[in-house]
Amino acid sequence: MRLALALLVLPHAQAIAQTPEFTARARAGTAALRDPEAARAAGYRPVGPDFPGMGQHWIHTALILRPIPDPAQPPVLEYAELNGKLTLVGVAYAVLVKSDTAPASLPVPAAAWHFHQGTIEEESFLRAHAGVSHEMHSTPGPRLAVMHAWIWLDNPDGLFATDNWALPYARLGLDVPRSISHSAARALALASGDGGRRYLEALIHAVGQPSDQEMDALRAVVTRHQAAARSEAPSVMQLEACWNALWDDVKSAVRPEIWERLEAVR
Repeated sequence: MRLALALLVLPHAQAIAQTPEFTARARAGTAALRDPEAARAAGYRPVGPDFPGMGQHWIHTALILRPIPDPAQPPVLEYAELNGKLTLVGVAYAVLVKSDTAPASLPVPAAAWHFHQGTIEEESFLRAHAGVSHEMHSTPGPRLAVMHAWIWLDNPDGLFATDNWALPYARLGLDVPRSISHSAARALALASGDGGRRYLEALIHAVGQPSDQEMDALRAVVTRHQAAARSEAPSVMQLEACWNALWDDVKSAVRPEIWERLEAVR
């Protein structure tokens, strides 16, 4: 199990080869920050929830204000608990922009960037990471363009993918399947602890905006399927079936207009 985790934290050789200078600078600049206390002393602070596919964001606000980011000094660090220890798994870069045009200041594809509103309020943070904060593009004001780089935890979907669905497996010390099923990984994240349950409930609340009565029913649905996911882990096919069944029950528990909003994150 430890050997599998050790192999997992090595970045994709192909991804490194594509951006050798960027990756080398990012790793060199954050090597000392693999210790969370060193990151805290350097000015980073945890903000927002622990995302199942990203971990917890630690943000250095002064670095976000830089117009041109330095690969060696990412304004965002991402930590997750692996083998009982808070571990640096990735970094992210954030640039203040006036529109939803991707910055050209780092050698990464434009599609690697996503956008947040200028303020990082928890529910908008959840909605933006779920990719459903379309309303922010119609309102004036600054936004944060954000790009993730998984330099300390191999991401089967690529170095610059927003989510790393190897993370739920790494949290539990499990081997990562050669081909990642996002549905199975999300069910595994739900199974792994109360943090996964609370995150999913918060996401449903933020995106779907159900009534209090609907939310009570949805909490019961999530709790029931969390128990089912725990009994199925780590079979990929069974975890996928569990995740799909959860959303079938969510659909039955809410009004059509609520489900229409929730379909985007199922």
